[in-house]
Amino acid sequence: AGIFEICCTYPTEYVKTTMQLSTGEVSVGGVIRTTFNTTGPSGFYRGLPSMVYFAAPKAAIRFASFETATGMLHSAEQTGWIPDLGKAKGFVAGLGAGTMEAIFVTTPQETIKVRLINDALRKDGGPPKYNSFYHGVRSIVHEYGFNGIYKGLLPTIIKVSTAQGTRFGVFQLIPPEQRNTPIKAAVSGAFAGGVSVLLFQGIDVVKSRMQGLEAHRYRNTLHCVTELLNKEGPMAFYKGVGPRLT
Repeated sequence: AGIFEICCTYPTEYVKTTMQLSTGEVSVGGVIRTTFNTTGPSGFYRGLPSMVYFAAPKAAIRFASFETATGMLHSAEQTGWIPDLGKAKGFVAGLGAGTMEAIFVTTPQETIKVRLINDALRKDGGPPKYNSFYHGVRSIVHEYGFNGIYKGLLPTIIKVSTAQGTRFGVFQLIPPEQRNTPIKAAVSGAFAGGVSVLLFQGIDVVKSRMQGLEAHRYRNTLHCVTELLNKEGPMAFYKGVGPRLT
């Protein structure tokens, strides 16, 4: 089910990442037209394998970490080590779950995906740098070492931890009677996801820039933020927000 979901929604992920990597003005329609005209429908699935191969471990780590963190917080509350967090417990546990997910799965997954997409957008006229998922991984590790697949670790941790914390936290803030059926739960989950996207879209843009082929332009996360702000303006932090919300 998770793989089917990824395959259905991945074109929006591709469009979002393409918009985030662009240093100029670009629209959803422009990305779609350019991709379709240059590579055809298959172009919208560039980088898909990284999402598919990491789908199972990503979900496993996310929910196992959330349940573990929730249990630890509950035990700490009972022993008096921390005050009763109430509904904020979901947010705090989500932060922990997101951090574990980012460290063990999301950072290498996103680095490979972003670089495969960025490779397809090169305008220097040269042949593709990465011929496939496996060739991309081998090339990145050969060129940069194992750390090469951990580009943008800090913004990824910030993005995933805050996103999961917000999603779990907002979802649990919604009254149980408003999420007691599959449809209501789906709507509640969509609302929680939308809130997290709007609040933390900026760090997702920073993450993509620091994981792309032009990552060498940025010394660190703060330098990437200031470069984006100074050269492209504050709205650069919301590039790709439409496809991501979708």
